[in-house]
Amino acid sequence: MSKRGSGSSTRASGGKTTLDEFLAKRGLSSPISDYMDDKLRIPHGLTRRQTEKMQKEAHEAAAQYSAKREAAIAEYKAGVASGAIKEKSRVEVLMGKAKGHPDNPSTQAARRALEKRGYNWKTGRKLKKK
Repeated sequence: MSKRGSGSSTRASGGKTTLDEFLAKRGLSSPISDYMDDKLRIPHGLTRRQTEKMQKEAHEAAAQYSAKREAAIAEYKAGVASGAIKEKSRVEVLMGKAKGHPDNPSTQAARRALEKRGYNWKTGRKLKKK
């Protein structure tokens, strides 16, 4: 009987992954921390001491987030180097993006790039040369 979340956090789930996907699984996809998002909502009436304390806490939170993110990036690079994690190829990344909403400009660009490289974005197979 397996429990939810019983897998190792350092092990990549089966298949290939990009650095962005790897970081997103760990909640580290943003390059900056969102710690202050709710605290900056019009802080009227704060004293100088309260403001300094809030800034100090924000700086500490940002430093912790940055350290976690750098550690995760190093873990990903080490996993790729050892072969435990496989990177997606450029075509595989484009395939994922090409399956988005047809009105999205990045989806359209991915479809054009795949066509240029000779791939059918719907099936993922190489197009037959004429």
